Amino acid sequence: KVSARKFFQTLAEIQFESGYPYLLFEDNANRQDLNPVGDRINMSNLCSEILQGNEASQLNEDLAYAHVGRDISCNLGSLNIAKAMESPSLGETVGIAVQALSAVATGTSIDSVPSIRRGNSETRAIGLGQMNLHGYLGQQGIHYGSPEAIEFVDAYFRTVLYHALRESCELAARTSDPYEGWEESGWGTGDAFEKYLTPFELKHERVKQLFRNHFIPGRDDWEALRADVRKHGLYNKYLLAVPPTGSISYINDSTASIHPVASQIEIRKEGKTGRTYCPSPGLTNDNREFFRDAYEIGPEKIIDTYAAAQQHTDQGLSLTLFFPDTATTRDLNRAQIYAWR
Repeated sequence: KVSARKFFQTLAEIQFESGYPYLLFEDNANRQDLNPVGDRINMSNLCSEILQGNEASQLNEDLAYAHVGRDISCNLGSLNIAKAMESPSLGETVGIAVQALSAVATGTSIDSVPSIRRGNSETRAIGLGQMNLHGYLGQQGIHYGSPEAIEFVDAYFRTVLYHALRESCELAARTSDPYEGWEESGWGTGDAFEKYLTPFELKHERVKQLFRNHFIPGRDDWEALRADVRKHGLYNKYLLAVPPTGSISYINDSTASIHPVASQIEIRKEGKTGRTYCPSPGLTNDNREFFRDAYEIGPEKIIDTYAAAQQHTDQGLSLTLFFPDTATTRDLNRAQIYAWR
């Protein structure tokens, strides 16, 4: 058996080595700050994509607060990737989304749970997510998990992060009210910007065509943003997260989150009234080959996709792996090792 302390310490080490800007582990009995730019507080995890620091409250015997800690308010919303790419300006679309979610965070005060109220007011944490990746790739004639698809995910999430940081910085400048402690974050010190100061170029012509009307930030853009953040700070402590988007993806006629479809035609049972047959969003007789289901695609390409997105996401991504009923524990372990590597 592995102790809880060892488990969380190992998890924090993996996240730190991968460049995660905020996550850390602290053991109350034997403090070990594994991320020098992170918060010195306990790890927390609500939904699997929400990875934010929190602080435990302390209660008196009568259950009154001896100390109000800091808990998490999930201010989440997701963009439809296909619609975002069709918009005249991806940067403006992301900026409006950050403004909207920030308005929710700023206007929320859950007085019945003081620790959540405190956490929300001090961090203004939001989680801008994404959905309809497979639907968009399929309609563009790109196989999920292919080199072209991975490059698209890399470029898209890189660009979304840039615009989200830009908008959060502008909010901090306009309000003169950055979140408390922003100077100690990787963005505040400038360390988190280092990875974006190396040249980034698209290699595949198909992906270049998709971004022909959209700006992808280069070194000079990231340098200028780093200078602005150092001057004004950030309004939001956390910006990006990718939830599973089950219900809202149905409403948006989108494929869920950034994982592949589970079936080209989904059969939904509606209580005792019957069944509804729902083709994958964007599926036609001509592009069926680009809508291979998750069981056929396999876990490696799903992991590759999430890894490409995770490197530009300051929280987490809700990841679902799909295995046939013939899968063994060896198959599961192989996927875990692949993901760790």
